[in-house]
Amino acid sequence: MKTLQLARHWARNARIDCHALLQRLPAAGLVTGSSLLKYPQARCLSQETQGSSKFPYKHMVGGIPDAMKVGDQSVLVRDRGGFRMVTLNRPRALNALNEPMILSMYGHFKTWEEGDLVTGILLKGEGKAFCAGGDVKAVTEKYKQGFREEVFNFFRTEYRLNHLIATMRTPFVALLDGVTMGGGAGVSVHGDFRIATEKTLFAMPECALGLFTDVGATHFLTHKARYEIGVYMALCGARVRGRELVQIGLATHFVPSFKLEELESRLGDARWGGRDVEVVRAMIEEFADPHEKVDLGGESGPGAGEMSVDPIVTHANEIVEVFALETLEEICEELGRRSEAGSAWARDALKSIQKASPTSLRITHEALKRARHSTLEDALKMEFTILHAFMDGHDFYEGVRAILVDKDNKPKWSPATLAEVGDDVVEDYFSDKGDDLVFESGRSKL
Repeated sequence: MKTLQLARHWARNARIDCHALLQRLPAAGLVTGSSLLKYPQARCLSQETQGSSKFPYKHMVGGIPDAMKVGDQSVLVRDRGGFRMVTLNRPRALNALNEPMILSMYGHFKTWEEGDLVTGILLKGEGKAFCAGGDVKAVTEKYKQGFREEVFNFFRTEYRLNHLIATMRTPFVALLDGVTMGGGAGVSVHGDFRIATEKTLFAMPECALGLFTDVGATHFLTHKARYEIGVYMALCGARVRGRELVQIGLATHFVPSFKLEELESRLGDARWGGRDVEVVRAMIEEFADPHEKVDLGGESGPGAGEMSVDPIVTHANEIVEVFALETLEEICEELGRRSEAGSAWARDALKSIQKASPTSLRITHEALKRARHSTLEDALKMEFTILHAFMDGHDFYEGVRAILVDKDNKPKWSPATLAEVGDDVVEDYFSDKGDDLVFESGRSKL
């Protein structure tokens, strides 16, 4: 019921607060088999690959998680010709990613990539969300209970999954038909085709949770989107709707929701040999709405007759001017000046920054600067290093408590101000932790 109420709310209100959305994430729980009735040809991803030597359970503490041994149904797959239609199936939790889901996708995607039978992969979410992110509540609880190695193995596999999606030759299509946040961006934005709809609500709200933008976001926010736009999205947790997501470069196409089923059929029923990204592109464009490229940072923004649900496009020029500034202090000062001059956009952006964890803001900003000129692989390795410091720190747990557990919306950050997060603190987050992220070698399109 809560998910339904939430869906109705953000369907009516394009500017739903990310805090409010995060609070509505229910407690983690596996979805039962009733939803399989909708998929008569569906089978459990975990059941298909448990016997495969390529399935990456050997590094997990205790081997295969118990939920998967009995046939976890949180990820489903259907064969449609050469395509594999994969469904994230935790609608009550807005398809938040947990360990079985990450392992299932990684094992299957890797197996399909190394074989020659699969010509494409389509990923979508069951219910009203694509994927609201990772199950951070479960992760923090497990880490506090002493399962340190298991938690880092989870993130290690998640980051490898992000890298695999970006580098595999198999055409990859993600249907962002609903809420897409955090880890949901990690399993979609790195792929070949990201389909936005009128229901898409995209955000990276990690700074408000006391974390930082990971899952390769330091790379895609500075490479697929214009750098200044990416910095704005990361620091402010900006919410972006479907058409705007295409215009800033994080989605590749806009397809109305009512056309998605027909698009799936078109992809599944097509017959062609091998893996051809251009063939898939042509089929998607049969259903996609045309869109005008927006000049993000040119001399003129959208005209008076143009409308934007989210200010990210309407205020693109301002965003570029402000978030091109070198330091967080300069950014906040400029937002303050514009706010005093009557800019509602600047006022809202400044409020978002002031609510976030100072440590998260400082580390995220520095990480984006470094990733701007790095490869995805290097960005993910950097993020994995940073992650160790956050897991051993204070703010991530405090953010989860305030937003998801107690829901008082009053996190007590430590340090409490940007001034207290000095250069020495920042450097410590980026220093080698002795636990490197290693990617498995294989055929790659890069």
